[in-house]
Amino acid sequence: MEKFTSPLEAQIIEYSMSLGFDDLSQKAIKQAKRRIIDTIGGALGAFGAKPVEIARAVVPKVNSGRSARVWGYLEKSTTEGAAFANGTMLRYLDINDTHRTIDGSHPSDNLGGVIALAEALNLNGRDTLLALIISYEIQCRFVDSVPFNENGWDQPVPGVIAMALAAGRMLNLSVSSMRDALALAVTPNLCTYQTRAGELSMWKGAAAANGARQGIFAAMLASKGMTGPFEAFDGIYGLWNQTVKNKHSIAPLSFGKSLFGVEQTNIKMFPVRDSCQLPVQTARDLRKKIAAKDIKSLKIVTYGSAYKGAVEDPELWAPKTRETADHSMLIAVTLGLIDGTITPESFESERFLDQDVLDLISKTEVEISQEFSTMSPAIRTCQLIANNSEGKSFNSKRSLTAKDIELGPSDEEIQTKFYSLTERVMKNKRAKLLFEASMDLENMSKISTLVDLTEV
Repeated sequence: MEKFTSPLEAQIIEYSMSLGFDDLSQKAIKQAKRRIIDTIGGALGAFGAKPVEIARAVVPKVNSGRSARVWGYLEKSTTEGAAFANGTMLRYLDINDTHRTIDGSHPSDNLGGVIALAEALNLNGRDTLLALIISYEIQCRFVDSVPFNENGWDQPVPGVIAMALAAGRMLNLSVSSMRDALALAVTPNLCTYQTRAGELSMWKGAAAANGARQGIFAAMLASKGMTGPFEAFDGIYGLWNQTVKNKHSIAPLSFGKSLFGVEQTNIKMFPVRDSCQLPVQTARDLRKKIAAKDIKSLKIVTYGSAYKGAVEDPELWAPKTRETADHSMLIAVTLGLIDGTITPESFESERFLDQDVLDLISKTEVEISQEFSTMSPAIRTCQLIANNSEGKSFNSKRSLTAKDIELGPSDEEIQTKFYSLTERVMKNKRAKLLFEASMDLENMSKISTLVDLTEV
């Protein structure tokens, strides 16, 4: 009987090793496939972005040994190199799904790593789906339970844990090696929230990709016998003491008797921060009542955590970089009012620097509602109040519930989003093949078939 150094360590390792494909509900499998195709679409839509080009240029190219390919142009790299390049690609547009309760994260950030390792190991679609769902489940339950962000730590902290354990399962590690993989992922990879503070840099979209890279590397080291520090969570210099200053447990992990994490993430329809999705929709509603050019004053009413993440920093009121702009609620609302939508092209054209956008922001104030804050995150609410020069007021209000998130966009909406992103780099016929293959992933004999179809 293996001895674990903490109950949490035992919980997440035992879960990662024991969950089977037969434990998965059909709904969970379907939702996993929806998120896979949604994430791959976002990745291919970012194929030509500068940070993606940098990632592709930096990761090593290999001709032999265990390898995986970089999506789009199918160059072979090391497994962890492909995980980084693909992870950077899928996150660049900030249009992949999000889980937000006590904390926030993008569990799909690990998809690049899961597929890279699956390809390197010649795994089938079922095994890949299982690994991804394990990764989602662990990351979501950390987000449900541990306030890393508010204590100054970034999203890849739970992400690297989830990736290491999913990778360990794919590598069929023993219990002791899983423990080593976990320790080797946790101890060296504490990343600060400075990544998402002030004027944001390219690293905003690459940080989680690095977490996926490090999670795979940790599992690979453990598979060859590398041991990791004991008490990675509870030690005097362990995760808890270095981050949130007290021990935490996480919510029970699902074996299908409750919703899996992969069923609970918010699938985005716009390339902006999660807390800016609802404001865009609310702005589109208000646009039907008053033209942006007729607005004399505008008030955004939101909840506390949304304000902190998308309004509080002064840089969010006048972004200079694309990475800052897609995290700004002011930009999200303004573009929703003026243009009626937000697309990747909104940021590629630096629309956020245009004078009409800046003028409307100058007429805007933001208010934190105690009522909205009390209801969140279970119910997220945004209200917009616009006044014209004649003193007439126009009001628009929307709420998003956990049930709304669970239902998510329709299959048709996900399909439309996918084609709108992939048409930037891929012919419709090939995109259709990729979409159909992803939605039948459990029957795919080797995951390399899916990677083949990403070629642009």
